[in-house]
Amino acid sequence: MIWVTWRQFRTQAAVGTVALGGAAVFLLLLGLRMRADYDANLARCIAQGCAPGVVAGFEGTYATVVMIVDLVLIAVPGLLGAFWGAPLVGGELAAGTHRLAWQQSVSRARWLAVKLLLVGLAAMAVTGLLELLTTWAVNRYDVVRADRFATLAFGARGAVPVAYAAFAFTLGACAGLLLRRPVAALGATLAVFAAFQFAAPGALRPHYIAPRTTDIRLDAATLSHAEGIVLNGSSLTIGGVALPDAWVVSAGRATGAAGREPDGDALTACLAPGQHARTVECLAEQNLQVTVQYQPSSRYWPFQLIETGLYALLTAALALLCFARIRRTL
Repeated sequence: MIWVTWRQFRTQAAVGTVALGGAAVFLLLLGLRMRADYDANLARCIAQGCAPGVVAGFEGTYATVVMIVDLVLIAVPGLLGAFWGAPLVGGELAAGTHRLAWQQSVSRARWLAVKLLLVGLAAMAVTGLLELLTTWAVNRYDVVRADRFATLAFGARGAVPVAYAAFAFTLGACAGLLLRRPVAALGATLAVFAAFQFAAPGALRPHYIAPRTTDIRLDAATLSHAEGIVLNGSSLTIGGVALPDAWVVSAGRATGAAGREPDGDALTACLAPGQHARTVECLAEQNLQVTVQYQPSSRYWPFQLIETGLYALLTAALALLCFARIRRTL
């Protein structure tokens, strides 16, 4: 049964090996280039503080390519589930070849188990190797960026990509078993996997562990890195407040010392359209603060393990559904 499954899977395995080899070469070159750039421009000054613009220049140089690499790695499990998982069972059911296997003293449960384990482990291995290569290649960017909880970075590092692969592959196999049409199962797998990937970061991830709360003083450094400053009367809202290597889940409106309402007239006088530096300098003099809820960097691996566990449970539930369904398949 293992030999038959391998024979059926060898084309996908060959394509996957070639793709993995190409990705490895690209990531190796990217990692070497990034390390050389880091050593030449940032290694000596990063601890004491680099000149203005040096760190931003490094981030700007590699931000786009790192984003693309992360997106590809997050998409790979879905593609493996669609192109490896969906036709694995659905293709045989559509062609009717499953009946021959079941008449050769091979039980349905064993037939399905061998397929899920052999090809599923291959999908997890490919994803795991890509994750290791990616983590190595973009290590210097991650060090400089110091934002491991960023949506793309979190989903493309650590243990969760392998859990995504297990889930997506089992989802594809289950869709093929239920729909019995490989093309329909392929589309359903991609749609469901994409829905989970869009929903989990915003709907589930912030609630794994209750966030901590702290007050951040809105000094010039904090305000200059904020993504937006919105004034509505005496209510000032700061968007994109950041803490080093932590995930700011939410931020309230700015208040004065001891939680007092800020002076609306003074805030209005600070706003200088088209002169961001002047606005920041003026607001920094108002002695404002904002209460934020955040996840500290020490919770990175607990979050990784929680999300890995959630996807492992989903994978197990789908596998059980497959085994329950195969008993009633003609």
